[in-house]
Amino acid sequence: MLTNKKLQSNLHDISHELFYSELYQSMIEKGTDLLIERFRGYVKECRHIADNLKGAIRTRRCIVDKEALAHKSIVGVDAGHNGVHFRFAYVPIYNAVAVLFKGMELKGEPLCVSGPPDIWAVDDEPERRENLLHMALEYYVARRAVELWNPDYLIIDGGIVLNPRLHPNSSDPSEYRYDFTYTVMQALELLRVCKENSVLVLGFVKRSCMNYYGRLLGYEKFRDATFLSLIMNEREYTEPFPMKNKVSESYARIAEELGMDGDIAEVYSSYVKTWIIPFRIEIPSFNLDMLDEAISFVASSANVMGIPYPIHEADRYTRISKPFSNIHTLNFFAKAVELVKRGELTSEELNFLLLQHGEFWALTDASKGSWEP
Repeated sequence: MLTNKKLQSNLHDISHELFYSELYQSMIEKGTDLLIERFRGYVKECRHIADNLKGAIRTRRCIVDKEALAHKSIVGVDAGHNGVHFRFAYVPIYNAVAVLFKGMELKGEPLCVSGPPDIWAVDDEPERRENLLHMALEYYVARRAVELWNPDYLIIDGGIVLNPRLHPNSSDPSEYRYDFTYTVMQALELLRVCKENSVLVLGFVKRSCMNYYGRLLGYEKFRDATFLSLIMNEREYTEPFPMKNKVSESYARIAEELGMDGDIAEVYSSYVKTWIIPFRIEIPSFNLDMLDEAISFVASSANVMGIPYPIHEADRYTRISKPFSNIHTLNFFAKAVELVKRGELTSEELNFLLLQHGEFWALTDASKGSWEP
């Protein structure tokens, strides 16, 4: 039960009402003063945790061998999404791309697939559904790349196991549940094809909020990557641990329903420090005996920001910027205008294509405006 005392302890100094002229001074000057004090306390506690855990978290040193990569065929896969909120509905825009390298050299044309055009009029969280389906497309393109190119290594941007935030909950409609099952099936098919073709497959998670070690060792308020950055040296990695959450349970259940081998759905994770902050990788159990080689590949292919170059290259193709999304919208609008001219739409119906309140137009990366068609 929330008492007055609890409410007062949770809210900081709200009794002092401000003139508008004081508002930004309060937020920027006083607000950041308070924030820096809290940050100092956080860092102090994090430093204390790192000192306590140095002996509890075992790390290994990886081998960097760029010359070994020269003899390997490598596929990098990424996906992007940036749909549009119209007044009448959400229109998803997403794609996925696979690129092939022979050593450091990009070979041929990328394998590209775009998500099917659709209109989502009543989805409460359309970006979440779009995020889910763009991962399904990424797994699909990765599988096709393996079937076409039969690489030695496959590395995808993001996790092999979906983010738990994408798992269906009780309020999600049946369409979302179907999309989730479909996405898991695409992930499992990718793993099956990699196993059958003896391909080393990795997921590279750039933005991990996981607190596996923190939760395991009693420090649940801290992300693993935060205190591991104080423990690990560059080119070190942690021992793998099994991915265990509600999504991994769904992977195992669906794999069993599909009659797949039991180890297909077993995925492990490890942290590797190729930059200032450690990144997290995911590797299936059937590749676990190749972990040292996998980590060596990640470290040897890392650019100055610690990102393996096959992923960095795929990202260049898949990034859907705001200007690109707006160009898609303008083209859509222009074709709707033609329908008005032919009498198939009225001008009032054309207004359905007004952008949702708060959306903006940006035809260059630097521009930002509020013009609506």
